[in-house]
Amino acid sequence: MTTSFWKTAAAALPPAVQRRYAAEFEAAERLERVLDLFLAAGSSARIALAKSCQAIALVLRATARFLDAAARRLALTH
Repeated sequence: MTTSFWKTAAAALPPAVQRRYAAEFEAAERLERVLDLFLAAGSSARIALAKSCQAIALVLRATARFLDAAARRLALTH
C-alpha cells in the first residue's frame, strides 16, 4: 500500500506548518477516501444499468420477432 498524497504533502512542510494545517490535511484525506468510494459505487451502478439495458434489449428483440411472425401469419390468412 502506498503512502497517501496528503501525508506525503504534509511531511514535506516545515513542522510548524504541519501542526498548523494537520486538521486540513486529515480532512482532505478523508474526503479523498469518500470520493473514491463514491466513484467505485457509481461505476458499479453504471455496470448494473448497462446489464439491465442489455436484458431489456434482448426482451424487446424477442418481442419484435414474435410480433413480426404474428403479423406474417395474419397477412397469410387473409
